Amino acid sequence: MTKPEPRLLLALPIILISLLGVMYGYGLTYDPNKSPSRLIGKKIPVVNLPSLENTDIILNSTDFKKPALINVWASWCAACRAEHELLKQLSEEGVTIYGVDYQDDLENAKTYLKQQGNPFDAIMFDGAMASAMPLDIQSLPQTYLVDGNGIIRARYIGALTPNVWQKMQQNFN
Repeated sequence: MTKPEPRLLLALPIILISLLGVMYGYGLTYDPNKSPSRLIGKKIPVVNLPSLENTDIILNSTDFKKPALINVWASWCAACRAEHELLKQLSEEGVTIYGVDYQDDLENAKTYLKQQGNPFDAIMFDGAMASAMPLDIQSLPQTYLVDGNGIIRARYIGALTPNVWQKMQQNFN
């Protein structure tokens, strides 16, 4: 057996660090909203979860029968906190918003909404990530625009802004 070339051994760490740098650079430019959602144009998946307000009540995602937003959020999520004021504004304007409190602490979520205001018409509590696969949750926050027939028309991953909201509505009309 021959020994590896010493120059190759010296170059290996440099090659590995370079590859990691390229992967890191790609990660900084990756936009999850450019990858299509398998849910667009399909019915809302069935997700049965307890209500945040009363864990004895089970909410079913297919119960939502009018145009609405479904917002997946958590009290610990900085981007969720950033979009909260816009969600409250949309709620005041009459937009129906259903929340899915995802991978959160029940009491922290309740306290957060009590302190910051509650823009949601109903909130499903998903402390165990049961909705991850059905709702194709990639990161938080994540918002779906659903029509009156329960068909998902648009999805956005990240904090909603007025510009993003306008673009989502264009998919609805």
